[in-house]
Amino acid sequence: MNRVLDFLVNVFGFSDNFRMALNKDYEVEISDDSEATASKEFPVFETSKLLISKKKMFIKVKKEVGKSGSIDQARDVYKSVSNPNIITNTSMINAYGLNGMGVEAINLYREIPIDERNEVSQICVLNACSHSGLLDEAWNIYNEINIKTEKIITIMVDCLSRLFVFDEAQNLIDSYEKSHRPSVVMYITMLSGLRNHRNIDLSEKVYHRMKSIFPTEKDSLVSGAILLANIYSSLGEHQQGRNFRSNQLRELKQKVKIGLSWTEVNDELVQFKAHDRSHPRSSEIYAELDRFAAELIAHGYKFDSSWITRPIREYETIQSVLCGHSEKLAIAYNFIQRPIPSIIQVTKNLRICGDCHAATKLIAKIRQRDIIVRDAHRIHHFHSNGKCSCQDHF
Repeated sequence: MNRVLDFLVNVFGFSDNFRMALNKDYEVEISDDSEATASKEFPVFETSKLLISKKKMFIKVKKEVGKSGSIDQARDVYKSVSNPNIITNTSMINAYGLNGMGVEAINLYREIPIDERNEVSQICVLNACSHSGLLDEAWNIYNEINIKTEKIITIMVDCLSRLFVFDEAQNLIDSYEKSHRPSVVMYITMLSGLRNHRNIDLSEKVYHRMKSIFPTEKDSLVSGAILLANIYSSLGEHQQGRNFRSNQLRELKQKVKIGLSWTEVNDELVQFKAHDRSHPRSSEIYAELDRFAAELIAHGYKFDSSWITRPIREYETIQSVLCGHSEKLAIAYNFIQRPIPSIIQVTKNLRICGDCHAATKLIAKIRQRDIIVRDAHRIHHFHSNGKCSCQDHF
């Protein structure tokens, strides 16, 4: 088998079913010193385009899907690649970063000759630092970079915002704007960190500045409005959050992206939305959720109402609202299988909420099952010891 292609499949974890779920829309271009074709040997690429040349390797993935967290396999195959080049190394750095292995990412980055490092490898290693809370290491790498592009500065803003160092994040943005047009991504990145910090005053300031300087960036403004509305709700101001959200969406004439989770069991892809009861085994799924809740509470767990972003209805409880999140439904579906999968994998199109993250850590420990959740930002590998690969930096 073409070892470079094998490496990329393991790093990016392409699944044919997940590709189908996401509209079969991606293209892969790979080159290597050996030949490869789309065939039974690589069924995942049956509808893809493989272009092989003999000197360079390019990867282009539209709608990258299912980075499944099989980091051990990826690392084994990486080690088997003779003379890895900058793209192979960078792909491995990215895999480390997505799996919360920041130290490993940095060590591999340091092995790349200085004159071969490029913007992509720098972005990947800084992202790895951000997802592992390695701020000092991130600053060291950032200060070594001679040409600090918008993307590199944005990743550093992300690293600072995840660790609630908002003054320094704002300083980077202010410095950048002295000689460049403002970047909406930097503001969204900072606002995302503010959501976890629940800093309402600074969040309002950031969002209103976004509206003033990016009036046509509708998608980003919707994301910012949802983040700010969620901050209001997390502080118990549900009505204010609801009013703000609806007013902004009406003003922007945009719709909200529905949160969805997918899981694959016995070659069947199953999709869930929050409080979904469309599956034929819904009664079993919700019974399993009740068992989850009882076990969590018995172990001292308290459901975190700050992650509820709407008013609780008369027939609901904090527990029932949070247990209805799509990722919990997907996890419960795995646990009603016989036999139960040895490793449970879920993909979510949005960021995992804080309560689902905390609950899943404990579920993995109680049930002694590894659970992998690939959300919109990263891979969370919940181990049977009750810890997550992200080390709670998400």
